Amino acid sequence: MNFALKSLVAAAAIASIGVASAATTPVGGSVVLNGNSYTLAGGTGTLSFSSSLITALNVGKVAVTGVEPATVTEVLTPRPPFGSTRTGVSAAAPITSVTTTATGAVTTVATAGGATMTANVLEGVSLGGSLSVTNLSVDLTNQRIYASITGDFRGAAAGEAAPYGSSVITTKDNFYLWNFASITGPTTLTGAGSYANSISGLTITQDGFNHFVSALRLVDLGVSTLRNVTDYGTIASTINVTGGTPAVPEPSTYALMGLGLAGIAVAARRRAK
Repeated sequence: MNFALKSLVAAAAIASIGVASAATTPVGGSVVLNGNSYTLAGGTGTLSFSSSLITALNVGKVAVTGVEPATVTEVLTPRPPFGSTRTGVSAAAPITSVTTTATGAVTTVATAGGATMTANVLEGVSLGGSLSVTNLSVDLTNQRIYASITGDFRGAAAGEAAPYGSSVITTKDNFYLWNFASITGPTTLTGAGSYANSISGLTITQDGFNHFVSALRLVDLGVSTLRNVTDYGTIASTINVTGGTPAVPEPSTYALMGLGLAGIAVAARRRAK
């Protein structure tokens, strides 16, 4: 009987692990919170470049354009008599999915689209190149940000500009690009509403830095200016949840309940004997 009871306890523990595992919900899909079913209606994630990153882009005369469905907004500030200076850059991308635990805690947020940075040939700064950063995936648990990056990465292994005169463009998905220092705002979904938070203190990984240098073909002043960027910016996100109806258990849940009740019944009979 003791063996049977221990087996039931072990089975219950394994079942609870499966129930508590995280689930990814696409926009338009259903997410169960506190026993009710809600709809993930969408949301946005906006990456605002830091002032030091904008300065580095200005030194290299790097143009920034949006990659659909994301959009890029730039702020130009008049600097008479020299015209205007770029003082703000942001890329807003729609949220495509959210991963949550059984308690509604958000562990990952994914977006679509992004931005392309294009550097022209500039003596002592760049040999000319481009880099696209798209499809961000923010890992809230480990404070990491992954992305799809596209460019000529032949110089990445050595941390130098890709060879001039030819291009071999490749895309690397789920690339570990940034870490972030902190997050403010709610990170647990509890029901219908809009959940806004802000991620700050983005720092680039060494591998990410090397890929930036390679794709943008940075040299000398371009490399040193980018290396001085210690904060790449902030990400402000909003997750929208709507609806709210009693959740209908999955067939597998009923099966687990039935198995558990049957096990308890058997154990009770043996104990009675």
